[in-house]
Amino acid sequence: MKRKLCMILLSLCIACTAAGCGGKDASSKKQEGQASSPVFEGRLVSASEKELAKIVELGEYKGLAVDKTIEDVTDDQVEEQLRNILSTSTVEVEDPEAAAGEGDVVNINYTGTKDGTAFDGGTAEDYDLTLGSGQFIEGFEDGLIGAKKGETKELNLTFPEDYPNSDLSGQDVVFTVTVNAIKRIPELSDEWVKNNSEYDNIEDYKQGIREDLEASNQFSADSATKNEAWNQVLTNSDVKEYPDEDLDSAVKEYNDSINSYAEQMGQSVDEFLKAQNITQEQLDEESQQYAQYKLKQNLIVQAIMDSEGFTLDDEGCQKAASQMEKDYGMTLDDMIEQYGESTVKETIALTRVMDYLIENAEINTIAGSSDGKDGILADEGQTEDESENTEE
Repeated sequence: MKRKLCMILLSLCIACTAAGCGGKDASSKKQEGQASSPVFEGRLVSASEKELAKIVELGEYKGLAVDKTIEDVTDDQVEEQLRNILSTSTVEVEDPEAAAGEGDVVNINYTGTKDGTAFDGGTAEDYDLTLGSGQFIEGFEDGLIGAKKGETKELNLTFPEDYPNSDLSGQDVVFTVTVNAIKRIPELSDEWVKNNSEYDNIEDYKQGIREDLEASNQFSADSATKNEAWNQVLTNSDVKEYPDEDLDSAVKEYNDSINSYAEQMGQSVDEFLKAQNITQEQLDEESQQYAQYKLKQNLIVQAIMDSEGFTLDDEGCQKAASQMEKDYGMTLDDMIEQYGESTVKETIALTRVMDYLIENAEINTIAGSSDGKDGILADEGQTEDESENTEE
C-alpha cells in the first residue's frame, strides 16, 4: 500500500514541532513567554483524567537516557555556504560586448522545433540557465558559450536515445535561442560584503556564516533529541483502548484533508485517488492508521499532562505557544487558519511535554565530526543543563 497520503497528513499533526523557519518576530508586541492570542483550554481527548488512567499505561518518561549529537562546522562547509550565497546574488553584465562563459547565468528565450514544427515543452521565455549546470540536453549549454546579449543562435541538437519522451528520444531538433541578458556571480570582496551583509569584511562575514551554521546544527540536534525522547515514551507506553468519539473525529479530519487536497488540485476525490493509484479501501485503511497514530499521541500527551498537573493554559504551554510564533513568524490565529485549531492545540501540548521530557532527561552530548570520530562532551547521567555547563 502506498504510504504517501498517510505521511503527508501525519505531517499536519507535527508541522509546528519542526519549527526553525525564518520570518518576522510575531511576539514583538507582547511580553516575553506570552502568546499573542489566548492559549487553548480544555483537553486533547474526550476521556476524563480518571477514564484516561484506565486506558493509557504510561512508560517511563522521566530520567530518559538520550544522546544529543551536535555536528561540527568545517571550513569546507563555510566555503560551500558562501558559494551558495554568491550564486544567488548574480549581477547583470552591462558590457554589450561581454560573452557568456561557463558559470554565467543567461536569461534566454528559446523555441525547439522538429521538422520545422514546435514541439511540446520546447518553448520558454525569460528562462535563467546556468551554463555548465547540465540542465539541458548535450550541446545546448555549450552552444551558448561565447554568445552576447541580444544575440540569437540556432542550435542543431539531438535528443538522447534514453530521453523519457519517446516522441523526442533520438530525434534531431533545432533550438532557436535569444540571449536577453548575461548575469555573473560577483567577486567576493570587502566592498561586496559591506553592500550585501551586516559585516564589514570577508573574515567577519565567514565567521558570521560559521555561527549561523553552528546555530542550525544546534537546532537540529535539539530537535532530534526531543524526537528521540518522545519516541521512547511512545514505544514504552501502551494504549489499551481508543475512545470512539476521538477516533471518529480523527478519521473525519483525515478524510476532510483528502477532500481539501483534491479540491486544490481541481479534482474530485475519485480522480485524486486514481491519480495517486490508491483505492477507496486503501484510503479507509490509511485513515484508520492515521487516526490511531494521532490519537495514541494525544492520549499519551494528555496522560503525562494529567500526571504532572499541566494544562493548556498554564505557563509552560504559553511559553511553547510563544516559541512557535517566533519560529514561524506567525500568530496563533494565523497558524490556526493555516493548520487548523486542533493541530495547533495538539502541537502546543506536545511541545510542552517534549520540553518537559528533555528537562528531566539524562543527556549524552556528543560532538559529531566530519571525520566520523565522535567525542562525548558530557557524561551519561547529566541533565541537559548540567551538560551545557560542562561544555562551557
